[in-house]
Amino acid sequence: MISLMNLKNLIISIMLAGTAIFQLAQATEQQIRTTKNGIQYLTGGIGHEEVIEMRPHAKKFTLNLIFSEGEDGHSATAININIYNHKNELVFRLKNAKPMLYINLSVGTYTILATNNGEKLRHRLTIDGNNNQKVILNWKEANQSNMPEKTL
Repeated sequence: MISLMNLKNLIISIMLAGTAIFQLAQATEQQIRTTKNGIQYLTGGIGHEEVIEMRPHAKKFTLNLIFSEGEDGHSATAININIYNHKNELVFRLKNAKPMLYINLSVGTYTILATNNGEKLRHRLTIDGNNNQKVILNWKEANQSNMPEKTL
């Protein structure tokens, strides 16, 4: 027969386990941030667990950026991102982005300027609705210094 004390401990253990599972499931949602001008974004992807955690959220954002370097496409971290609209106005800025960056941009044409260890890449794209776009920015010559700015 289960004593009252053991039953109480069992109930507390089940409640704590449930709370821990709920917090883990909500971890990514808590990382979704909003800029001062209302643009939502999520960055992560360091390690296998973070990649798995982020993937289900990709379709919630109009733009999915993936940062990599070298011929093998290793994850690039600490990327500085500036995104400009068609009027060349800065609409989004993030320092030290992780390898995956999901952003909700409104319909329009944008230029992305991404910097990795001083090396810049530019990419132009058009968001044409609530469609999800994936862009991979790769710094192929990540180990070479004094490389000129590239345009994708």
